[in-house]
Amino acid sequence: MTDDGKPVSAPAYCVLARKYRPKTFADLIGQDAMVRTLTNAIAANRIAQAYMLTGVRGIGKTTTARLIARALNYPGQPSIEMPELTPQCEAILESRHMDVIEMDAASNTGVDNMREIIDSVRYAPVSLRYKIYIIDEVHMLSRNAFNALLKTLEEPPAHVKFLFATTEVEKLPVTVLSRCQRFDLRRIPAPLLAEHFAMICGKEGIEAEDEALAMIAAAAEG
Repeated sequence: MTDDGKPVSAPAYCVLARKYRPKTFADLIGQDAMVRTLTNAIAANRIAQAYMLTGVRGIGKTTTARLIARALNYPGQPSIEMPELTPQCEAILESRHMDVIEMDAASNTGVDNMREIIDSVRYAPVSLRYKIYIIDEVHMLSRNAFNALLKTLEEPPAHVKFLFATTEVEKLPVTVLSRCQRFDLRRIPAPLLAEHFAMICGKEGIEAEDEALAMIAAAAEG
């Protein structure tokens, strides 16, 4: 109860997957090769116009896409090292920044959806360095939708970047894949997962046996 007799409202519960979602590349476990490649690309100012993130469901493709969007738009200059969580960074990670547009291709499969993107890419971002389109499950787009997007994907305006995520990369046209820098997100080894779970248990004040964490990590299948 507060001093005036009103009940104190409990903080809203947040599931652990969201609470411990990576906010920097240092928090992203098991994807060292991708982080190294991105670091070198940004240092050399050789940022691709489109990235393709592939991997099994739940590996963190959309989360990684948001991290890349944050890195490319980090204040000052693009950077893998992002020590300060600015309001813009927070908005990107929470999928509520107007310059980072997320779209689920599973429910937006047609040519009309692509035309909306094609019409909007000509406009500069409102406050960020790059306007970024994150398209999840991109393999679900129709062939006509891919054809409509192809020219824009090949020669996008300098202020536009595309980030694609898919679980079935083999279904994508070669013409699209050839225009993207591809990152295959690897399954995380069970011992590394168990170590990560132990860290979360420690932060949450939960006791867990090593054998139990190892079983959960094995069941997660990477």
